[in-house]
Amino acid sequence: MPIIQIQRVPGLPKEREFVAPGQIFSDWLEGQNLHNEVRINVNGRELQDDDELAFPVQNDDRIIIFDQPKSGDLVKTILNPLEHLNPIKFTQKIMSGLIKQPSAGSIGQSKTSPNNSLKGQTNLARNGEAKPDNFGLIRAFPDLIQESLFEYTNNLKYITEYMNFGLGYYTVSSVRYSESNLGSMAGASFSIYNPGQAIGTVNEGYQFDDVDGQEVPGQNESGDFPIESASAKTVISGKYSGGQILMKIVKQTEFDYFMGLALPHAVTFVVNLTYPTASGNVTKDFTLSGVLTSATQTDNGSVTSPVYYYNFVLGNINGSGASYVTTATINNTKFVLNDNEALVVGPFFSPVPSSQLWLHTQSGLGGNSETNWKVTLWRVDDDNAQVPGTTQTFTYRQTTPHDSTSETFYRTDKITPKGGYGRYAINFQRTDNSSDASQLKVEAIHAVNVRTGVSYRNDTIVRVTVRQTENATSARERKYNALINRHVISYNLTTQKVDYTIRPSRKFADIALHNWLVIGGQAESSIDIYGLYQIQAELDAIDERLGYFDYTFDDEDVSLGQRMETICDAAGVSVFWDDGVLSFTLDKKRDRPATVFNRSNTVETGYSLSYDMTLPGGYDGVEVQYRNPTTNKQAFVRYRIRNNQIELGEPVKAKKFEMMYIRDAFQADYRAKKECRRLIYSRMSMGITALADGEWVNVGDMVQIPDTYDTNQQAGYIVSRNGNDFETSERINFSGSMFVVVTDSQGNPTARYPASPRSDTAFGFTAAIPDIDLNIFDGYNVQSPSRYVIATTEELDSTRWIISEKKPNSNGTTSLNLAEYSDLIYS
Repeated sequence: MPIIQIQRVPGLPKEREFVAPGQIFSDWLEGQNLHNEVRINVNGRELQDDDELAFPVQNDDRIIIFDQPKSGDLVKTILNPLEHLNPIKFTQKIMSGLIKQPSAGSIGQSKTSPNNSLKGQTNLARNGEAKPDNFGLIRAFPDLIQESLFEYTNNLKYITEYMNFGLGYYTVSSVRYSESNLGSMAGASFSIYNPGQAIGTVNEGYQFDDVDGQEVPGQNESGDFPIESASAKTVISGKYSGGQILMKIVKQTEFDYFMGLALPHAVTFVVNLTYPTASGNVTKDFTLSGVLTSATQTDNGSVTSPVYYYNFVLGNINGSGASYVTTATINNTKFVLNDNEALVVGPFFSPVPSSQLWLHTQSGLGGNSETNWKVTLWRVDDDNAQVPGTTQTFTYRQTTPHDSTSETFYRTDKITPKGGYGRYAINFQRTDNSSDASQLKVEAIHAVNVRTGVSYRNDTIVRVTVRQTENATSARERKYNALINRHVISYNLTTQKVDYTIRPSRKFADIALHNWLVIGGQAESSIDIYGLYQIQAELDAIDERLGYFDYTFDDEDVSLGQRMETICDAAGVSVFWDDGVLSFTLDKKRDRPATVFNRSNTVETGYSLSYDMTLPGGYDGVEVQYRNPTTNKQAFVRYRIRNNQIELGEPVKAKKFEMMYIRDAFQADYRAKKECRRLIYSRMSMGITALADGEWVNVGDMVQIPDTYDTNQQAGYIVSRNGNDFETSERINFSGSMFVVVTDSQGNPTARYPASPRSDTAFGFTAAIPDIDLNIFDGYNVQSPSRYVIATTEELDSTRWIISEKKPNSNGTTSLNLAEYSDLIYS
């Protein structure tokens, strides 16, 4: 069988995955949890961008995947051809400065939480999966935490469900069954229990699997049932002792039926007895009744040719010859065994141990009719053998008040067995006759444990009780749901203090902070809280809907880093590490660059510049998938680009964003339009290698980088300043209206200022730049001089870039990947 090896961490053993011969490699690759950048070696050759991946894996193939890449161009094309438009990133790879994690866009899709399902949502018991962790405002379908339990009260059937909305505290409103308000349904009620709140008594029921409306026959129906009978060909022995008879026969298939019965079981049997009388011994056949209490198999001990025996133990012996058994000899001439429980329904066995049994029956009665029956139960061990001394019998009677009309009477009878907590066997037997006007059915049995003082420390629980339709036309699914808003912590920008009082919120900043500090247990010092809430304030100033996050995390395998990516992406925010602190940057218009990179602080190694002549990736529009707040299903916003104009409509090839954590049409529409403008106005990408200055910029910063090979974009460093006259390291060629940007002693760039040539030298310019501190190179105290870039307005605009990836190198340099910046993206 072919083996594919995966090297995730250098120096550690490779993981090995077995695949079936003929498996298409690309199909297998898509299902693996790999990063966006990998290297693939097939039979000693590393695959390149244009290599075909849809090949069948052969037995002799040797495939190694290196999951710690040096470039990433390959899988950017293979695994995720839309990677540079991934909703977790800005253009291209803006999030790759984070801890490397799989794309957060697919979080929860492999799980079954109905909150994230795009199909018909129902209430499920999600055994073995993570509890829902809901944030923002969502339409939640709570998880079942135990089986449904019903009972009949006044001939009406009430069903009680206990369900879990999820971890945390919620404001719950708009409780519904499907689309109907629960309060409008007859006999329906619900109670919400927040974390730690006492629920009180909970009846925990487990339905018997083998009970499903069995009809209990009347005494007059005995002729309708065949009685199983077996006659022994060879009787080995018969013995009486202590009120029981042990019959030992040679094994024969006719008796297999009795070996498989649930015991004890009522039988009749025929034996041949010899008993003394005054006139001498008498030998005759006797038909007796009793209970089969044991049926076992033994052998004669031979290793090579064993002879097998059946051993039947019979008790509670009754019949006309029962008095002779105690003194008679049981002869080896005859043994006939008959099943005498044709009229008994059961026994049925408990699925789990319990302290109570709830019996649900239906009596269909005509006028002046009734049903009478008895219930026999006994405790059993793990092998379903009877526990001695636990047998109980209960009698019941159901009448009707009607003289002529028919009605079905439903009842629940609750029993607390004297045998105590354990598993029980139960059978039913009518003690009267049946007819068309008198029918008895066993609808269901529940093993019930009563829990008292119940509360859940971390979960919000809902108890729903509804009255079920008597003659439902179809089985209906559970579709209980409610609108829930998670309570989370917050932060005060004025006092710069975390407010740990929880309150309902849809703001991404509150939710991100709650996840990092409360859910993740991280320290306040490990996250840039002030910067996070500055971004929230910016979004609120535009429209608070731009900062909403509404989603359910239902996968315990999703890391804290992935959660933060997903939460922030809903608001167009990226996350990155800055010197050990989790930091944030908003995809927005920038007023000025963070710094300038030119030949003074970059090296030639790693420089690249590319341009898309058409719309990037061949896309002619954008499709954003979000969650419709009314239907709770997926909805779409689609825009297409025609003649560099954005118009509503479905594109031919859409750049797709799956953002089910957005539950607001305005928020989805805003994102779709911005991504359309990005397609139009951001077509260039660049790679540079910066010197030490590269350590001071972050992912998402806008920087100014003149094209090294473009003479209209001129750059260098400041040699000296005298008033408004600046001397430069490079010759400046003026052409038209020129503007200059200069960095101060801290590396911060100034605004643009008009620049004119100097009359005394070509190595300089004149500009009315404020009196700022400059770094002038002297070779000793100042090693990094202030830099400048000078060009026309149009050329300066084309030198603006957004940092999409930052990667420190071992030699002290920093590799930066950049995407073209344009104010028009944010217009």
